[in-house]
Amino acid sequence: MERSIWCIFASQINNMFSTVDIETELLKARQKHAQAVHTLMQQIEEAKKKGTAPDAFILKRLRDAAKPGRLPEAFAGLDKNKVFSADDIKSICIQYRLRFLDGQQFKMKELPGNASTIIARVEKELGRETGKIKVVAPVSFFKTPRHNNEPLIFAQIDEHNYYLVHKWNNGLSWSKKILAFPLRSIWSLLICLTIIGLPIVFIVPAALFKTSEEVQYYQSFYMAAFFITAVFVTVFGGFSFYKSFSRACWNRYYFN
Repeated sequence: MERSIWCIFASQINNMFSTVDIETELLKARQKHAQAVHTLMQQIEEAKKKGTAPDAFILKRLRDAAKPGRLPEAFAGLDKNKVFSADDIKSICIQYRLRFLDGQQFKMKELPGNASTIIARVEKELGRETGKIKVVAPVSFFKTPRHNNEPLIFAQIDEHNYYLVHKWNNGLSWSKKILAFPLRSIWSLLICLTIIGLPIVFIVPAALFKTSEEVQYYQSFYMAAFFITAVFVTVFGGFSFYKSFSRACWNRYYFN
């Protein structure tokens, strides 16, 4: 029993520090979005069965909810596990600070791997050319392509859905999500400031001063200083660096 628990714990630790497969993360995001939409639809159906109108708040949540990738029934010959919506892709780009841009922004002479063959098969299934070729990659890839670590390449199959035709062989570092978290949005930056600042507020005075009166006084002083700093950084960062946050620049062409 103890050995089994230890194996599970070791497996979780290994997964935590292993490389990140973006395709797997996309599948998780799609499942999460599908579950959220399903839950909201159930709430609406329950309201209808009771003979009451669906709550306006629930309807608004459904309209605003991230939509999961879905393969149109007419294209059943394609692999549904390769289809992702713009919302699925957006959530992963924000988490790992990636960009989702037109293929022409990626400086490559030709499509890597068997991407061209898969795109031709997708176009045959669609009966037309794909809308766009889109690329998911760190911003550095759009500046200097690395052939040993290629991006994710998608073919647009309709207005909201994209088909994954190629992905890089090497996954992202496990630390990428942690390092990218403060840059997701102004709120994630504030959360990080709080996580880092509050321990300093309570630990430093207790370590430097002896009497409880001194500790309480300087803790109050440090708390006020931390609050002012957090507000300043949040406001200044929000106005000055808004375009640099992942939530704002995941599909923007400028490179910051």
